[in-house]
Amino acid sequence: MKLLNCQNDNEKFIGLLFEDRTLNLTKGIQLFSSIYEKEINIPTLIEELLCIENLALYLEKVLIFIKHHNLINTLSIDSYKILPPITRPSKIIALGRNYLEHAKETGYNAPKEPIFFSKSVSSMIGHNEKIIYPTWLTRVDPEVELGVIIGKKAKDVSEETAMDYVLGYTIINDVTARDMQTEDLKISNPWFRSKSFDTFCPIGPYLVLKEQVKDPHNLNIELRVNGIIRQKDNTKNLIFKIPYIISYITRHMTLEPGDIIATGTPSGIAPIKPGDIIEAEIEGIGVLKNIVVES
Repeated sequence: MKLLNCQNDNEKFIGLLFEDRTLNLTKGIQLFSSIYEKEINIPTLIEELLCIENLALYLEKVLIFIKHHNLINTLSIDSYKILPPITRPSKIIALGRNYLEHAKETGYNAPKEPIFFSKSVSSMIGHNEKIIYPTWLTRVDPEVELGVIIGKKAKDVSEETAMDYVLGYTIINDVTARDMQTEDLKISNPWFRSKSFDTFCPIGPYLVLKEQVKDPHNLNIELRVNGIIRQKDNTKNLIFKIPYIISYITRHMTLEPGDIIATGTPSGIAPIKPGDIIEAEIEGIGVLKNIVVES
């Protein structure tokens, strides 16, 4: 089940990809709840669904209701802007050097434990939005990554139970001011500023519920610039797998519902320039597309 946050004029609503159509799930839930759940607050963003227990089962019931009452045509929408699948996470945590070949191409060996850092929430943009390239930067690279979205509060989580805290998956483009990052590393400064420029975290377009992804550790992952493949790998080559990542992070901090983890990028990093069209694709999740423009 693929969900997306949508906006039409000033109205925000949750979309549901059904076959080749996008349905207004917010209106579907409103109709469903008018019969079965009189007092539910009608959600207009995906993060407002996180309080619902057994969310996948609940949404299946809503979809059955929509089909049973022949509401597909009524709820179909054609024109809308796609927002990030989570619009207000408390944090974005990203993994560095989590594919061996990428670690090597940046001059490092495989890390002995996860290297994690944060990206500013203000760096997020959605599908088809513009990546703004500040004119004074000398090199900017895109990085395709599998994004993990947390569904419930997690602290000191074991590897065995870690997947219970996952809501679903998305695509992240961890755009990086590479020369700035390199200079900061030389003087032992953090990576935060090189990762957190406005628009440097395209994300989406969909949140795919974990129940729909058979194995998140066996997904083809690819990044294209102007149709030419730059990065191509499979998530089976993640050095640290998702359960370990979640367990490790929650030893250090609490993950809140809606928090986002970017699991690392494969090898093939290279610079982009204004005018480039970036497509980040992950098998079973979709294609995240953005164009680069000069500030």
